[in-house]
Amino acid sequence: MTYKTRLLIDTILRDSPFAWWEWDVTANRVTFNDLKVTMLGYRVEDFAEKGFEVFTGLLHPDDHKKTMDAMRAVLSGARAIYQVDYRIKDSAGQYRWYMDRGAVLSREGSTVTRLRGLVVDLGDERRHGTDVEALVHLLQRYAEGHDNAIGICSSCKRIRLSKDEWTTVTEELEGILTDALSHGLCPSCIRTLYPDMAEKILARMR
Repeated sequence: MTYKTRLLIDTILRDSPFAWWEWDVTANRVTFNDLKVTMLGYRVEDFAEKGFEVFTGLLHPDDHKKTMDAMRAVLSGARAIYQVDYRIKDSAGQYRWYMDRGAVLSREGSTVTRLRGLVVDLGDERRHGTDVEALVHLLQRYAEGHDNAIGICSSCKRIRLSKDEWTTVTEELEGILTDALSHGLCPSCIRTLYPDMAEKILARMR
């Protein structure tokens, strides 16, 4: 990953409204923004410079195995993206539902050395779900060396995640990604705006 790419990712996450984490797998050290801890009612200093166990120890017993299995699948290379919804205990002792999504940032050979992810409170921020998916796909693309701009449809404002996958994002995220966006039209809007020519245009795009 180039310095320019890493800087862009850091800027996007710094300005985003999400809790984020980064795990140095080799050193087992987790770094995060304050929201990752304060949204659960805890103090940041209680979690600083700790391993992942300080967080997984708060998981609901019924969600612990599936969460660890999801992470092991990424570390082993079986899955490209870490994605799981779980319950975690807040400072009041109550369990709350969160959505956690992450992608590999770096490897040494086939060994994953660093991951980064985003966490969303499913009780309060469900509307941001597609934003998280878009950002995680962005992290994955950059980690794989795809430094090209992010495609966005000028008509419907959906962001292109892959060749055939587009997702709606909030204006807030669109504003954060402004410098990285490349405008065009998605297949659906091409068919709507140019019905007579759509198939010829799409054929050329393929």
